[in-house]
Amino acid sequence: MRLRQLYISLLIGVGTLALTACGGGDVSSASSVPPPTPTPTPTPTSAQSVTIFGSPVVGQYASVGASATGHPWTAGAGTPVGPVSTADADQVHIRYTGSGTYEVQLTGGAWNALIPYGQGTGPDVLQGLAGISQLAISGSRDKGYQYSELASWSSSSRFGAFAFGVPTAAGQVPLAGSGTYAGIVAGQSNVIGHNSFDGSYILPVVGSVALSFDFAKGSLTGAMTLSLDSYQQLPLGTFTFKDTVFSAGSTTYSGAFNTPATGGQNSFLGQFTGPAAQETIGAWALPFILSTGNSEVSADGLTHQAFGAFIAKH
Repeated sequence: MRLRQLYISLLIGVGTLALTACGGGDVSSASSVPPPTPTPTPTPTSAQSVTIFGSPVVGQYASVGASATGHPWTAGAGTPVGPVSTADADQVHIRYTGSGTYEVQLTGGAWNALIPYGQGTGPDVLQGLAGISQLAISGSRDKGYQYSELASWSSSSRFGAFAFGVPTAAGQVPLAGSGTYAGIVAGQSNVIGHNSFDGSYILPVVGSVALSFDFAKGSLTGAMTLSLDSYQQLPLGTFTFKDTVFSAGSTTYSGAFNTPATGGQNSFLGQFTGPAAQETIGAWALPFILSTGNSEVSADGLTHQAFGAFIAKH
C-alpha cells in the first residue's frame, strides 16, 4: 500500500532491541590508542507514548470493521480479494490497560502493546509482528473526536478497516428529538490501479457519511459518498441508505445502500459512542459499478466491491 494513504503508523511488538556499538583497530597499538567513545544505546520507545484518545478509558473498546481475505500488495499483483466479513471474529480489537498502554489483538490472537514507529520510515517494512504487517490510526482526535477512532490494517492473509471507541451504555441514547451525525469513511476495494511509480496496486476508498436519527420515532436515514483514492481521486457517487433498522433507545443500528450494482455484499452496521451518544462508529460493505476511469484506472462497467469503516459525530 502506498505510504501517502496511511496516517499515524504504529509498530506492534512485544519487546525492544538494544543496539550496541563495536570498536576496532590495530591490535599492536591498542594499548596506546584510547578506545573510541561508545555510541550511546538508544532509549527504548515506551508504549506509554502512544496517544489515541485524550482521556483513555481502561478496558476493551467497542470495535466494528470490515475485512477480506488477501493483502493489498498481492491483490495488486493479481491475487483475488476474498469475501468481505463484518463478523467480530475477523476484525482487529483495541484495549487500554491499567498500566497506561494500548494493546492490539488480531482476530482472536494474543494481545500486544502498541509502540509508535520511527519517523521517516514506512509501515510497509513491518512484517510478522503480532500477525499484523500494517496498522494505521487516523488521528481523529485532531478532528474533534473524543470517543471514536478509525484505522486501517493488513496481515499476511487479511486486510480491512475498523472503527473503535467508548460504547454508549444502554439507557443513554436520547429518546426525544433528532440527531444528525457527519463523519469520515476509510476502506478498501477490489479495483486494481496502475502507474509507472507504484506498478499495480489495489485502490483504497475514502469518503464521507451522514446519518440522521429520529430518536423519538426510532428511524434512520442517511447516505455515504465514496471515491477511489488514486493519485487523482475518482468519485464513485453518493449511496443513500435503505432497509434501515433502528429502534428508540437502541445503542445499535443497521441497514444497506441503494446502488445500481447487483450482487456483491451490501450492508452497514453501527453503534453509538460517548456517554450520551455524541458519536458513532460503523462498518460497511458496498457493491458499485466502475463506470468512469482516469489515467490509473480503467472504466470496465463491471461490478466491484468496496468495504471499510466510518466514524461520525453529532
